Order: sequence, then structure tokens, then C-alpha cells
Amino acid sequence: MGCDISMGTKFKLAVTTPIVRGLFKTLPYIPEDIVINTMKRFYGENSYPAGQLFIEKAFRTLKGVFKDANPNCKRAIINNMIINEGVKGQQKRNAVTKWVGFDIPLLLVVSPTQRCPLRCYGCYAAEHAKDSDLSFEAFDKLITEAKEMGIYFFVVSGGEPYIYDRIFEIFEKHSDAYFQTYTSGVTLAEKDHVEKIAKLGNVLPCISIEGFEEETDARRGEGHFKRIEESMAKLRDARVPFGFSGTCTRENNEKLLSDELIDYYSNLGCCAGYFFQYMPIGRSPIWDLVPTPEQRMYRYDRVNKLRAEKPILLADFWCDGPLVGGCLAAGRRYAHVNNKGDVEPCVFAQASDMNISEHTFMEILKESKLFKAIRRRQPYSENLLRPCMIIDVPECWREAIEESGAKLSYKTADNVAKELKDKIKDFSIQYKELCDPVWDRDYKVAYQKENDYVTSMRKYFKDPAVEIEA
Repeated sequence: MGCDISMGTKFKLAVTTPIVRGLFKTLPYIPEDIVINTMKRFYGENSYPAGQLFIEKAFRTLKGVFKDANPNCKRAIINNMIINEGVKGQQKRNAVTKWVGFDIPLLLVVSPTQRCPLRCYGCYAAEHAKDSDLSFEAFDKLITEAKEMGIYFFVVSGGEPYIYDRIFEIFEKHSDAYFQTYTSGVTLAEKDHVEKIAKLGNVLPCISIEGFEEETDARRGEGHFKRIEESMAKLRDARVPFGFSGTCTRENNEKLLSDELIDYYSNLGCCAGYFFQYMPIGRSPIWDLVPTPEQRMYRYDRVNKLRAEKPILLADFWCDGPLVGGCLAAGRRYAHVNNKGDVEPCVFAQASDMNISEHTFMEILKESKLFKAIRRRQPYSENLLRPCMIIDVPECWREAIEESGAKLSYKTADNVAKELKDKIKDFSIQYKELCDPVWDRDYKVAYQKENDYVTSMRKYFKDPAVEIEA
């Protein structure tokens, strides 16, 4: 690729790696303040105050994970996630960033298939035939290229990732990487997949939930809640770390954020929980499922409270903008590759102008007109509680598509720009009125200085005379 880390960095890695590995091997027995102070020394502090608090909570959660995980999973977390992604990967990403002139993603999301045995109403995953899956060769090449850039953390979504025929071959071939999967849990309960995951160690499944039995079975089919419980029990017995993912709708928003639910899934063994705002995209978008602006602000308050009080690590990708400086899309911190090989800004921004069958991943990050148009607008608002270009500042998404000439990934992907345009605009105005006072109260002073990434990217993209060093 034409870029490598310096000899000084290699020496630092040679010294740092055994120290970090030793620290995490004894993690359950070391006081939390020593762990956090040590990691600050090696990783530095997060540039966003709220992000630093989240990282510290993540290290505290890891203590419990390491106490219960099987040896294969412990080894993969240390070697793949902490060392390869966190230490070596970060050094490599820093070197590549300096070389190309913009940040390299921390992770890559891949949806190798859009097939799924379930037909949940409102889901963005469309119906696809088996021959529509991403080829194994393309999937394998993509991960290899990403690792060369210092990316060792991959999120596998879909569709249902475990019905991709060669998914375990991917996990095994790239045994130096770490994979997090978003899954319905169907195959985990019915096949030997848990046993395979326990043996590999480098996979963390996150099982989709809607609430308890009534809510889950209503959307995912009768008996599905029992399958989720069975899957989680198998993972816990195999001592495999796992989590849940909950799609917050107008119907279940408060239920998903209840103490009762968090305690329930924590007791089942979940070490992490991710909340997703229901987005009106996909084959049959239902606007009435989108949480109201008031419900979203309620979720913001509850996620912060629950994260501070509960042992489980919780995150919300629409309410946690202050943790990461706003939207992560378009390669700023991550990108999404769909089953056709199209590289999209994010899972929910379903448009692209380049494909991995025609370009390397690095070429796409450097040359995509859609990515450049989005980066030029990031952050879309000074209020990082409004991080989403689709529903918070919707003109940014529409302008980026028009400016770049990007093609929509699916026939129904233009709903947000056409049929739902007025409703989304009203939502964004109402939400802004609610969250602006919260931003001013909780974050504005601490976040006054614009981060270096935004400054450098805006300078580059707004001034054609500024060139990236090749």
C-alpha cells in the first residue's frame, strides 16, 4: 500500500504489547483505577469528555467479561481487539492517516447477505435470493485490505449473518481480527454455531430483541422470544461474551429502557446492549414506528442513567453523538459494505457511488464523491446530540446524494427524500427544539473547540488547492 509505521513506533509497540497483554490477563484482579490510568497512558485520553467516560466504563465492564469468558474468547479479546485493533491497529491507522490526509475508519460494517428467515414488519432488510450474497472472494479481499490499513474490528450485519454459507470460514481465516455480529439468534438456538463460536473465540454475537416475550413475538413471530432465551443460555454456558441489540420504536421505546429489561438481559449474561433508533427505510417503512422527539429525549436521559448505574455497557447510536463527535459515517470512523459490494456511508444511508469489485477499499475512501460530500458537512450541527444526516439534519443527506450523483442502493431507499420528506423535516425541527437546551446545558462549554479532524477535512474539501499527499 506504500505506507508503513516508523522504526520508533515499532520499538514502542514491542515494549507496549507485552505490558498491555499482561495487564488484561490479570484484569479481574487489578483495581479499576490502575487499569484506567494504565490504558490512558498507552491509548491517551479521548478528545471528547463523554467519550472518555464511555471508554472507562468499557474497561470496567471488561473486568466482568474476563472473569467469565472461556480461554479462547479471552485470548481473542486480548490479541485481536486490544492488541491488534487497539494498539497495533491504531498505530497503523495513524500512519496511514498521515499518509493520505484523512482519518482511517476504526471499524468496518459488512452485510454479506440480505437474506433472513424472519419477516419482521418495518425491517430495512429486503427479500433477496441466495445468489445475491456477497461472494466469499470479495468478502475475504475486503477484510484483507482493511487489515492492511490497521482495521481489525468488523461488524457483520445483514440480513441474518449466520445464514451466509461461509461465514465461519471468514471468522477462521481471519483469526487475527475480531467480529461482532448482529443476529436474530435463530441459528444460534437451532444449530451448532455456539460451539463453533466458543472454539474460535473471536466472535461476539449481539442478539436482536424487541422487549420481552409479547413485544418480541409480535414483531418477530410466535416463539421467537423462547429461541432468544435458548440462544443466550447456550452462549452463557459456553462462556462466550454476548450482548443484545434493541430497535427502539414508538411502541417499545420505554420498555427497552426500563430497569426491569436491562436487569433481565444482564442476568441472562449480556455484557453489552446497543439501542438503534427505528429508521423509516427498507421495503416497507412505517413512519408510525419512529419514536417521537419526546421519546428520543427520554431515551437519551435513560441511556445515560442506566449506563452509569448498571454493570452492562450500553450505547445508543442516535443519542450518543457527544461520545464520538457526531456522525461516524462515510469513513470518518466507519463505513458499510452491502451484499452487492456497494460501499455505503452507513447501514441506514443506502446509497453509493463505488463498489469493491471495481476499486480497493482505500481507493473508495479517497475518491468517493459521496463520502467527500458527507465529510464536508460533518458534523452536520454544532449540537452533537443531532448527529444523523437522515433524520436530524435531512438536507445534508439529500444534498450529498445530489452533489455526488450517487445511486440509491434499493428502489425504496428514496422514501426519506420523497414520500417522508415533510414528516422527517417536522421531526428534525421538533427534536432540535428539545435537544438544543440540553446541549447548551451539558456540553457546549466543554465542546467549544472544533476537533482537528473536522478542521482538516473541511479545509481540504472546501479549498481545491489543498492536496492530499499521495
